[in-house]
Amino acid sequence: MKIKSLLMAVTTVATLGAIGTVSAQASAASSKPVYRLYNHNTGEHFYTENTYERDSLKRVGWNDEGLGWQAATSGTPVYRVYNPNARGGDHYYTMSKYEAQSLVNVGWRWDNNGKAAFYSGGSVNLYVAYNPNAYSGSHNYTINSYEQNSLLGKGWKYGKVAWKTMGASDINNGGNSGGNNNGGNNGGNVTPPKPTLPAGMSPKAPNQDSLNQLPARPSGGLSADEIKKITGVSSYEGVQNIAYDDGSGITTYLFGAGSPDLAGLVNRHGITEGLKLYVGGFNGGYGPLTIKMVNAVIDYAGLPASAHITKADYPSLPEE
Repeated sequence: MKIKSLLMAVTTVATLGAIGTVSAQASAASSKPVYRLYNHNTGEHFYTENTYERDSLKRVGWNDEGLGWQAATSGTPVYRVYNPNARGGDHYYTMSKYEAQSLVNVGWRWDNNGKAAFYSGGSVNLYVAYNPNAYSGSHNYTINSYEQNSLLGKGWKYGKVAWKTMGASDINNGGNSGGNNNGGNNGGNVTPPKPTLPAGMSPKAPNQDSLNQLPARPSGGLSADEIKKITGVSSYEGVQNIAYDDGSGITTYLFGAGSPDLAGLVNRHGITEGLKLYVGGFNGGYGPLTIKMVNAVIDYAGLPASAHITKADYPSLPEE
């Protein structure tokens, strides 16, 4: 499997400074407007709550497309990261801090010092579409289903709910309705796993009868019993579950609750890039991963056996 680089050509657009505070509309105390801009030179759309950032981009030639959506003032954080090496620069938005950190590990930069760019909350779906042929602006985010379907009709991919935004009913009710954050990291409109399966395990996963036949491996400062209690899984396919902290404050597990959404990474970035991001989240070959571990996670996520990796694909990873 050849590993395609996430880092592309030299940037021509730099990110702006720290994000400031945008005053919410008087009639929408529980929400903030997110502005949408477009760079006709690169094809990228950019989304921000910050009026200074919006106005600065307008001055250097970005088109102001007005209001993108109304964001909740609390809820699930949505992070923004920046690729300085993509041609024209590129930004990516995700509710998964693991996914964002994985991109940072391979050369992207945190925007807003790693703090939330905005929040997911409310009852209105925000959709993401992915253009596998674009260097910049490869992801589009919109609450407009017509726009979303038009992009998918032109060959864009993925087409899931990325997160939730505020609608009139949410605002009139005086705040974040709680909504169902059923997009982005947990698969959007993908059919959820059967209730009897542990978190993140696909109904397509083979060898389901091999669950929990071994104790978890004490790791990351946690005992085997603690790992099983937190994640719901102690082992799968003869691979013991582990806890891993790479120093960024994120504790990552191989299986169960708290494990990276490998299926989501693959849906958003393709198999090759998704696996690269997954491995990168464990600091590449310097973390505890082995070839056997990664292939067990691939099975657990219900990905095809053809996605299995080999030593030739990842020479830095030990076999077992």
